[in-house]
Amino acid sequence: MIEVSDLRKSYKRVRGLDGFSLRVETGEIVGLVGPNGAGKTSLIKILATLLPSDSGTARIGDWDVRTNPAEVRATIGYLPDVAGIYQDLRIIEFLEFFADAYHLRPGKREEAIEQALRVSGLSERREEYVEHLSLGWKQRLQLAKTLIHGPKVLLLDEPASGLDPLARMAFREQLKKLRADGITILVSSHILADLEDVCSQVVFISEGKNVADPQGVVISEAPKMGTIRCVIEFQENSKAGELARSLAGVNVLEATTTLLRAEVEGGERGAAQLLRELLEAGAVVSHFDTKLNDLEERYVRTFQGVGGKATQ
Repeated sequence: MIEVSDLRKSYKRVRGLDGFSLRVETGEIVGLVGPNGAGKTSLIKILATLLPSDSGTARIGDWDVRTNPAEVRATIGYLPDVAGIYQDLRIIEFLEFFADAYHLRPGKREEAIEQALRVSGLSERREEYVEHLSLGWKQRLQLAKTLIHGPKVLLLDEPASGLDPLARMAFREQLKKLRADGITILVSSHILADLEDVCSQVVFISEGKNVADPQGVVISEAPKMGTIRCVIEFQENSKAGELARSLAGVNVLEATTTLLRAEVEGGERGAAQLLRELLEAGAVVSHFDTKLNDLEERYVRTFQGVGGKATQ
């Protein structure tokens, strides 16, 4: 649904994007992660047809972003990091304004507005002024406005910035529902826990390029949702790594004669099964620990020091 290849964009002597590539399949939520100035906003603005690229290609669905901007705009919903909001309008007026901006036909217009009110949970508050809403409710309204024309793709730039924990939880649940409805979402955020909860894939970016970790491994996919990380230590030399690699649903991260680190599908049950297999094979386990996959740890490992190794 979203395909970016070797995209480049410069601002005078500064490169915003330097050969970045990305692919997002239909119905996925993909997180875009990197330090400030990495090129995240440049990428999203190019995909939203608000900024021309210097070279490379970007497509959304069947449409090229550069040559078919009108078709792309009809396909996407774009929520910028700092979204303007008209405080002196009533909620219903705010939604009517954007329904008109998208040239929704009579009948379709009223249906879309009612749907936006339901999705945002603002049906009973439609006559209130926007300025009376909390930041969390304003963000719900902004997302409702972004969805009002029925886009198939959402481009969200730091959508949870400034929200309190409860508002962030509600926003994550909205994204999950949208994914269940088949909407494709590219979301940029510094709140890694939120991305880990909702994304099927996370892409790291730095200095406008795809990023590899210090060992040179390209980081493109987040750990699968539902996986768990196991750390197992042994009292004596063990062939646990060899056994673990032969098991379905086990991804060995590190294996020595006395240590095994692995990602295991199936959560705690999968981890217990791995431990059982090791014990039945005769391994003498001195320590066994599990934790959910930690995107924050992967981020630190990738960007600490020199900020990771960029790859084209």
